[in-house]
Amino acid sequence: MSEQTELQRMDILRLSNEESNKVTRECIETALIQLMNHKKFKDISITDIVNRAGVSRTAYYRNYSSKEDILTTHLETVVKTITTVMESHGTEDNFKFWHTLFSQVRIYADIYLVLLKADFGGVILTSINKIVRERIPVDFMTREKKYDILFWCGAVYNILTDWLTSDMEESEEEMADICCKVIKEINEPW
Repeated sequence: MSEQTELQRMDILRLSNEESNKVTRECIETALIQLMNHKKFKDISITDIVNRAGVSRTAYYRNYSSKEDILTTHLETVVKTITTVMESHGTEDNFKFWHTLFSQVRIYADIYLVLLKADFGGVILTSINKIVRERIPVDFMTREKKYDILFWCGAVYNILTDWLTSDMEESEEEMADICCKVIKEINEPW
């Protein structure tokens, strides 16, 4: 009986440590993004980050190896979140797909723009490529499919980047309509 109680206590402690580490990572990521709104990325020190996040240097290095690692990890979380929401809405309806994409990206517009400002456009594109490719079954991934995915990921990245850097002048509905028309034109024979 006491052995089971000890195991339960250890499980609770393990969960508590995982939750604590998650909160620490979120504080560090948020601190860096906030600092990037006021300083150039290259001018932000680890001391700036830990002071802003309210964590120790030990906590920082337990979770991240560099400032770039923070942004890459944060970006992957954002891309996974957007992808998961889009998958839950399905991909059969092109308009709905694009509308959901633009609606989700609008939520993270500030982060996306801060990353672009820090010259992380390539990291954004790489993260999009990685998340999309992870969702394709290995036995379905042919060389042709790989290049098809890279083509569309690049297109999505460029469309989103232009839309966001143009202050999202068009609504999500307008952008979804534009993208549907472009795809229709691509699929129509000449």
